[in-house]
Amino acid sequence: MRLLVLLLCLLALPVAAEGTKPERFRAAFADWLKDRGATRGVLAIRRDGVPVSVWSTGVAGDAALPLASLSKAITAVCVSELIRSGALTYDTEARDVLGLPAAAPVTVAALLNHATGLEHDRTQGAMSWWRDDPTPRWPELTEAALDPARMTTGAAEYYYSNENYAVLGSVIERVTGQDYATACRDRVLTPAGVRATADPSFAAYLPWGGWRMTMADYAGFLDHYYGNDGVLGGRLRHLPRVRIEGPVHYGLGMVQRDMSPGVNVWHFGSLCFEDGPNFGTYAVHWRIGWTVTAWYDACLEGAGMIALDQAMVRVAYAPE
Repeated sequence: MRLLVLLLCLLALPVAAEGTKPERFRAAFADWLKDRGATRGVLAIRRDGVPVSVWSTGVAGDAALPLASLSKAITAVCVSELIRSGALTYDTEARDVLGLPAAAPVTVAALLNHATGLEHDRTQGAMSWWRDDPTPRWPELTEAALDPARMTTGAAEYYYSNENYAVLGSVIERVTGQDYATACRDRVLTPAGVRATADPSFAAYLPWGGWRMTMADYAGFLDHYYGNDGVLGGRLRHLPRVRIEGPVHYGLGMVQRDMSPGVNVWHFGSLCFEDGPNFGTYAVHWRIGWTVTAWYDACLEGAGMIALDQAMVRVAYAPE
C-alpha cells in the first residue's frame, strides 16, 4: 500500500497532444477505460473552482453513482466542521465521546488519519454480507474497533482501515444527536451546494463507503473543501495528518502530497464483489487548479490505479 500511494500522483513527464486540455483529459480517460475493459465511465472536470465539462460513456453523465471510499472525505469534513464549531477537538478521545472507558485512547485525529494502531480491517468480506441491507453497521463495529487488544501497530503509523471511519460515524452521531446522514448533509453537503444520498446497496457502510453522488457534484465538493481556496485547502499542511513516506501524507480523508506552495490531494475508491457489481472511483485536485473526478465499472489492482492516475497527471501538467 505504501508503494502504491507513493507511485500515485507523482509528476509524470508531460506528453504532447492535440486538442484543448479538457479534450485531452477525456481522450486519456477513454483510452484507459478501453485498456481496462471497462464499458461505462464518467469524468467530471473543473478548473480554478469552475465546472468545465462532464463526459460519459455507457451511463448518464448526470447519474448519481456510488462513491465507495470517496465517501470518507465527506465524513472527514463533517468531523472538521464539528471541530470548527467547538463540539470536538482533534485531540478528543473517541472513548470519552462514546462512553467507553475501557476502550483504547484513540483520538479523533488518529481516526481521521488511519493512525490508530488498528491493523486488521474486519469490514473486508463482511461488506458483501451487508450489501443491499441499509441497516447501519458502524454502531456494531465501533466498540470492537477500539479494543485495546487489537491495536497491533505503532499508534503513529499509517494503516488504512474502514473501521476507523466507522468509529467516526458513531462519534458524529453521538455529538450531534442526529443520524450520520442528516448530520453530514446539513454540515457538509448543503453548504457546498451539492447533493448526495445513501446508496441503497451500500448504505450499511455510509461513513466509509456508502454515499452516492454525481461526479460533477463530487468535484464541486472537492473544490469547496480541499481546493486552493477551499474551506480546508489552505490549511491542510497545518492540520493533523500522518506521514506515509517522504512528502506523502494521509489526512482528513485524502492522500496528500506537498507540492510547494500547495498540496495535491487525491483518493481512489473500489467496491468489488464475486457476483458484482464491480466499480471504482477516483478524485484528485492539483494545486495548479485542475480537479478531476471519475467513476468506472472496473475492479482495479494497483497497476490499474497507477495507470489512470498517471494518464491524468500527464494531461494536467502538460503545456496548455
